[in-house]
This record gives sequence, C-alpha cells and structure tokens, in this order.
Amino acid sequence: MVLAGLERLDSGTLRIDGASLHEMTEDELAAFRGRRIGIVFQSFHLIPNMTALENVAVPLELAGRPKPFERAKQELASVGLGERLHHYPGQLSGGEQQRVAIARALAPDPALLIADEPTGNLDGETGRMIADLLFAKQRERQMTLLLVTHDPSLAARCATQVHMQSGKIGIPHREREQA
Repeated sequence: MVLAGLERLDSGTLRIDGASLHEMTEDELAAFRGRRIGIVFQSFHLIPNMTALENVAVPLELAGRPKPFERAKQELASVGLGERLHHYPGQLSGGEQQRVAIARALAPDPALLIADEPTGNLDGETGRMIADLLFAKQRERQMTLLLVTHDPSLAARCATQVHMQSGKIGIPHREREQA
C-alpha cells in the first residue's frame, strides 16, 4: 500500500521513478499515481454497474487523458478482451475480470506496475495465464513489475525476490549466497 502511494510512510523516505512520494501532498500523490503507477488488486476492484470499457476508460477520463475510450479499447484488446467491451463484471469470468483490471492498470502506461496477489482468486490454469500476461506486458513495455504473492512458483519467475516474514524483510538464502 505504501509503494502504491495509497498509504503514507511512518518514517523514512520513498522514491519512485525519481520522485519523493513522502514529500508530496495528497493531490500530487494522486496525480503521480495516476500517471506512473498501475495497480492490479487481488479482488479486481471493478465497478459492477460499469462495462469493461467504462471500467478502463473512466480513470483515464478523470485524469484528463485524451481519447480515454479509444485507449481503453486498445488496452482491452491487448489483454484479449476486444470482444467483451460491453460486458459488465458480473458477466465475466474471474480471469476476464482480472484482465480488465490489468488493462485498467496498464492504460496510463505506468513506469511501475504493482500486482497484489494477482492470481490469488483464480484457479491454477487461469492463474498461470494471468501470470504469463503480466510478465509479457512487463517485457513488452519495459516497465518495473512488482508482484506481491504467497505462491512460490509465481515468485520463482521473478528476477529478484524479497521475503517478508513477521514484518521483517530479508533476502532468501540462495540469493545471499550468490551475492
């Protein structure tokens, strides 16, 4: 939540993409987050009475981005949902809902994409497909992908792993031995 700019630090500093988030006002932080950070939540956080297209376009529209619905269509097509634009979240499978959430996070072209348990609410096969999509988009767009997961197989796909246990952060033994 702190890295996403949704909660404030208790102490210390936080810099993302050269910007000091801990020094920003709430309005500056919201604007920065809207431009530079994409967030994919475990529980999707889609607005149930809006279509997939609206769920992706409305945040762009609120941020004053040009042609938000055109951009939303492009992003939904890029995650394989070009034919599901006018479906509501309740009409979509869990994997489709997560792809809408990914399209929404990618639409502003963020430097940092944070995915919080992106496969946690999905069956194994759908979860692998979503993980493949996230890693493909990361490579394609050359953005930083930060995954938060309890799934060791998903964590193993990451170049760097940081483990947290009981509020303490540590580097896994195998990475310490290589350092």
